[in-house]
Amino acid sequence: MRVLILLLLITSTVFAAPKHIRDGSNLPRKDQEFADQLSIRQKKIFCGKFNHEQRQIAIKYTRGRGQDQCCTPDEAVRKVMEETGMSLAVKGRPEE
Repeated sequence: MRVLILLLLITSTVFAAPKHIRDGSNLPRKDQEFADQLSIRQKKIFCGKFNHEQRQIAIKYTRGRGQDQCCTPDEAVRKVMEETGMSLAVKGRPEE
C-alpha cells in the first residue's frame, strides 16, 4: 500500500505542469513584462498555453500598430484566443 501511494505521488509530481511555465519565469523578459500586466487567469493562458507566435501577436495588439486595434493586455489575450479557436471557457467557467 505504501509503495502504491509513493508511486502515485511521484507520478503526479512528474506529470504536473511546472509552475515556471504557468508563471512565465521561463519566458523572455519582454514576455514576462507583458505577463505581469495580466489577470491571473489570462497570465496562465499566456504563459502556459500560448506558443511564441501567439504571445507576440498579443503583445502587438496592445501596441495598436497598423490595422490592429489597441487593446488592454487581457483583451489582447482574449482576442488571440478567439482568432486561434481556443476555448474561452476554462474549467467549465465562462469568460468574465
